[in-house]
Amino acid sequence: MRTTLTNNLAAVAEVFTLNTTAALSFNDAPAATEILSSLRAKREVLQACIYKLDNEGQEILFARYSSGEDDSRLCPQIPPSEDFFTHNHLVVVSPVILGNERIGSLYIERSLSDLWESTRLDSIVVALMVLASIGIASVLSLFLQRLISNPILALLGTTKAVSVAGDYSLRAIPTGNDEIGELIAGFNNMLVQIENRDIALESTKKELEVRIDQADKANSELEEALTKLKETQEQLVNNEKMASLGGLVAGVAHEINTPVGVGVTAASTLREDTKATTTLYEAGELTNSSLKRYFSTCMQATEIILGNLQRAADLIHSFKQVAVDQTSSEYRMFEIKRYIDETLLSLKPKLRSTELKVEVECDPNLAINSVPGAISQIITNLVMNSVQHGYDDGVSGCLRISVEDQAKHIHIRYSDDGKGMPPEVLKKVFEPFFTTRRGSGGSGLGMHIVYNLVTQQLRGTVSLRSSLGEGSSVDIVFPKRELD
Repeated sequence: MRTTLTNNLAAVAEVFTLNTTAALSFNDAPAATEILSSLRAKREVLQACIYKLDNEGQEILFARYSSGEDDSRLCPQIPPSEDFFTHNHLVVVSPVILGNERIGSLYIERSLSDLWESTRLDSIVVALMVLASIGIASVLSLFLQRLISNPILALLGTTKAVSVAGDYSLRAIPTGNDEIGELIAGFNNMLVQIENRDIALESTKKELEVRIDQADKANSELEEALTKLKETQEQLVNNEKMASLGGLVAGVAHEINTPVGVGVTAASTLREDTKATTTLYEAGELTNSSLKRYFSTCMQATEIILGNLQRAADLIHSFKQVAVDQTSSEYRMFEIKRYIDETLLSLKPKLRSTELKVEVECDPNLAINSVPGAISQIITNLVMNSVQHGYDDGVSGCLRISVEDQAKHIHIRYSDDGKGMPPEVLKKVFEPFFTTRRGSGGSGLGMHIVYNLVTQQLRGTVSLRSSLGEGSSVDIVFPKRELD
């Protein structure tokens, strides 16, 4: 509406600027006033003003028209530069052009009372239509409430009762065969299914509780059996360690028996020669040659006795150190090559009855801070595993032990050239109580102990490679430990 009014008034202003051009150019103010007075036909026009440019380029009032309704309204001294609206008025400004030169301006001010009257009328019409629509909607809602809302409200009440009480035996009252009746019937059918499922769920819950009780009892029995199994396993592992220690004792005792026997024989010979020499001396029959022969015998016997006693002492020292280490898990510095040799010395009686030889490749000056008992137990179990499982009786072979000093780790590789293992045995070799010699003295704990000692005590890793006819190889890698 505002755009339309602006366009219409701008068109009127354009017509009047054309009509007043001559009067303005000839400076005929009465003629311009007469032309503007024809605006009285448009009652909404309040006033119109013509401005003329003077010699200084300033616009001055030239002619004016004012409607009789408000003759007190005055034209502005300077016309505005553009059209604008106020709350009750519209102002349009149009230039007066002569040729290509602007010689003045036309100012027209229009009242908006007719716009407000039209707006009030439209508002009244819209309000009456809204009130009529509200009335019709109220009548329709009262009619439809009985038909639609009441059954739905009843269904809602049943839904709330079911959700609050959790009683799925409640049912909504059917109202008819229309869509709402079908909705209520479907709702009741859903309640029936839920009720049946609740009954089945309750029965299943009771059955599940019984099964849970049975499972708890079974779990308790399994836990008790597992505890006993662990205790048995620990006992068997300790027995295996003690058996290994017993083997060590037997081996060292066997090795000590030889030098001690030689020393006893030498001491007996020295004793007999001493008695014979003493008898000759007491009888006055001791000659110079007999005395020299006695001294020579004494020197030889003492050297034999001393040498064999020293050998026995070394064996006892080695046995003592290895035995103490196998019952201890403390870290200490030791030369690993020498320690492996001492461990193999205790296994010499076992190896002597076979055709196997042992090769050790290690820097003799390599000293590490580790658990020597664990390493001794590992070497013992690996060697005995090869002796028992890797070779048949009378078959010759070679056991190799190499120790490599890496940057931050020690790498021990043990290998034999025996029978090897098939894949199904290789996968289970580290499992406790697994053995291929059940009933022939095998406990199935030797390689399991090796695995535990490497992974738990040495904090390292162990891997096994083997195939039938190509022997076996065990790689043990564990980190170096700095001195505390």
